[in-house]
Amino acid sequence: MTKIDVKLSELGEGYGVFHDLRYSNDCYGGNQNETVFEITNQSGNAINVQIGFNEKNERTGKYQYQWKPISDLDGVRIKITGGIENSEFLQMLQLILETEKMVEIIKP
Repeated sequence: MTKIDVKLSELGEGYGVFHDLRYSNDCYGGNQNETVFEITNQSGNAINVQIGFNEKNERTGKYQYQWKPISDLDGVRIKITGGIENSEFLQMLQLILETEKMVEIIKP
């Protein structure tokens, strides 16, 4: 197994100037797999995050997400545990890239 640990600013000068991004994956596989995605504010706009809680609505008896904002952060780190969860995260990143490419093609 080869551990992945990449950081945008390590590509060279001019990378990660505003927000530096880091991705690491220990590649253990299965439920032991740990993936970390990290964004740190170097000199750009503040990072704003919302955290969600799946709470039961006492009136309806149904569960729904309640989102609570956390503003003006200098960094955020997301740790995802599990091999399948990591694959889903990477699939979403790929979907974002493909969508951005399509928008560039069809943009007037």
